[in-house]
Amino acid sequence: MAYRLLGVLAFVAACSLGCENTGSEGPPRDGGIGGIGGDGGRSGAGGAGGGVTVECVTSVLCLACPSTDVCDTSIDCVTGFTCIASGCDDLDGVPMNRCVFAGGGACETTADCGPERECLEVVGEGKRCVKTTPGCNSDSDCVLGFACEGEACVDRRVPCILDEDCPKSHFCHRLDATGFCRRVHQSCGNEFDCLGIAPRCEDIDGDGTTECAGALNPNAVPVEACVNSMCSDPSPVCEVGDDSAFTACGEYGLCAVPGDCATGFECVQLWLDGHSECVPVGGTCSHITDCPERQVCASPREGGAPGCQMGYQP
Repeated sequence: MAYRLLGVLAFVAACSLGCENTGSEGPPRDGGIGGIGGDGGRSGAGGAGGGVTVECVTSVLCLACPSTDVCDTSIDCVTGFTCIASGCDDLDGVPMNRCVFAGGGACETTADCGPERECLEVVGEGKRCVKTTPGCNSDSDCVLGFACEGEACVDRRVPCILDEDCPKSHFCHRLDATGFCRRVHQSCGNEFDCLGIAPRCEDIDGDGTTECAGALNPNAVPVEACVNSMCSDPSPVCEVGDDSAFTACGEYGLCAVPGDCATGFECVQLWLDGHSECVPVGGTCSHITDCPERQVCASPREGGAPGCQMGYQP
């Protein structure tokens, strides 16, 4: 919990800068392979030169003007990075973009990587399995906060400052001058995939796939993940607590079949990643594609039927 508190303090301090902000441009960028879901190309235009003052209109999603790694398209980014909207606008109201790490596992050779990926050296990240084709096949092909929908990465960054700003089963992911909600129960291969999310990677709902899982007691040695087989009516599934590391038997959580859920709840696949969850019957959305960008279909933090959640709105 301590590391989250420090992040919040830094985040709130950035908020005090106000809506307009300034910064200095960084060094030019080398051209590289296009990022995930973006415009590809093995040689890109250089970025803005140093010494240029940047002014912009900030937002909850972007608390400081992008001063480095600015881009127009992914062609402007180095290998392994992709160009996305920062959440800030310039003084004319035009969205400002920046290059961000596109993700990809560590590797030694391309043989270590999956389809449509090559093992390439990525600045600041080492050798990574970089996706070298446009579009996406799963959420793992998209940058953090984006979801793969119809073979395209869609911006699902719901802005937040605190975990309490996020929907049920989400937490506030804070990095640099940005904060957006992320799901706790996301696919994983091992505990490394769940760093900063939850302590374990387990098959929570018994469907044969593994997800980031909280623990009944994160301070226990060894840490034991909460899985649905530990729970029973009237609290039949593992529900994320106020801190994503803590989980207890409750009503909101992953499910494999409708019978896994409590009375008055249904087992619904709100996202496209194959994971279904117990939510109250009804609501104003039944799928993430029912919601506009930067919103997600989920139950509100305090509980209730699913709706399009917008996160923190000042």
